[in-house]
Amino acid sequence: MNAGSDVLIVGGGINGVSLAFHLAQKGVRVALLEKSFIAGGPTGYSSAIVRQHYSNAVTARMALESLHFWQNFGEITGGDAGFTQVGFFIGVGEAEVEGLKANIALQQSLGINTRFVAIDEINSLEQHVRVDGLGGAAYEPEGGYCDPASAANGFAQAAQRLGAKIYSGVRVNGFQVQGDRVSGVETDQGAFSAEKVVLAAGPWTHLLLKLLGLELPITVARVKVAFYRRPPELERHAIWGDFTTQIYLRPESGDLMLVGSISPDEANDQVQDPDHFNPQVEWEILSDFAERAARRFPLMEKGYLVNSYAALYDITPDWHPILDEVPGYRGLYVCAGGSGHSFKLAPATGRMMAKLILEGKKPEDDISLFAWDRFERGEWVRGQYSYSILG
Repeated sequence: MNAGSDVLIVGGGINGVSLAFHLAQKGVRVALLEKSFIAGGPTGYSSAIVRQHYSNAVTARMALESLHFWQNFGEITGGDAGFTQVGFFIGVGEAEVEGLKANIALQQSLGINTRFVAIDEINSLEQHVRVDGLGGAAYEPEGGYCDPASAANGFAQAAQRLGAKIYSGVRVNGFQVQGDRVSGVETDQGAFSAEKVVLAAGPWTHLLLKLLGLELPITVARVKVAFYRRPPELERHAIWGDFTTQIYLRPESGDLMLVGSISPDEANDQVQDPDHFNPQVEWEILSDFAERAARRFPLMEKGYLVNSYAALYDITPDWHPILDEVPGYRGLYVCAGGSGHSFKLAPATGRMMAKLILEGKKPEDDISLFAWDRFERGEWVRGQYSYSILG
């Protein structure tokens, strides 16, 4: 048994380590338990795209705050998140242009550096992209991507330097409950006590809550990512989220292009046990990704498959996280259901969760949007896009 902590965090993914850092910054005694190693779950497989393009004000503000954090990660934490600025486009068909412009106006009102790009201007910014089928695009020059494992470990090491304790290879298998208060957890290596406990275990979070008889509205889905070799002529490109082909394309080191889906149909490939799922991507999906990538970047017809994997998303009904104290259990909090947004928003999420834990929640707080009971109340987080994964 440990000597006790103010806050015990379960889960060493990007949300857990961001929270550990933000709490430790405030002098809180923090312990974090991870069943494998830091970034050993979905975080390590994240595409780690950093964008601010959201269609509601709260998540857009979170994305802007997080961008500034990623840009200054070394100065703030002493680590290296590997942030690489390449620019970010959202491409849409003609029917979606007016909605796109409305979202751009919202983002600009919050101070986000973004603008609408008409068809005849796109190639001046992205030389090799084919504009067929596009009605226009949103462009963020500051968009980019990180190295997810480096970022998570940077947070963890910074938290440790501030006094946080991190325990790897520790699996939680129960809770210590006194009346209506959770006072710690039981693990395969003994009990850990704490004043407050936070479940930030991604696709394992809802399974842990079942130990208390609670149903968290999260499903776990298998999402696919492929890496294709870029031909020499395609030396560089920005990140693209393309509504017309329903894929995203991100440059990767080693002259690679990373390709994944932005279709909400990804949620249909559900996983019951996140410890046991198929990490191999089916050939027909890889072939389809390649064809779609070449539709937008014709030079990719000269490209070829290098690698692929399937990873996991923990998805809520509205594709936005649950960030709240657990109803009926004082001192127990949940930070899960990232639905593909967790990495890019993690700096803001960590700060907001730390404030919730230390100060409580006020109705006007942004975090109130992500309440546990919003689904029962019918107050889902609503974005403007049918492609829910984009927010």
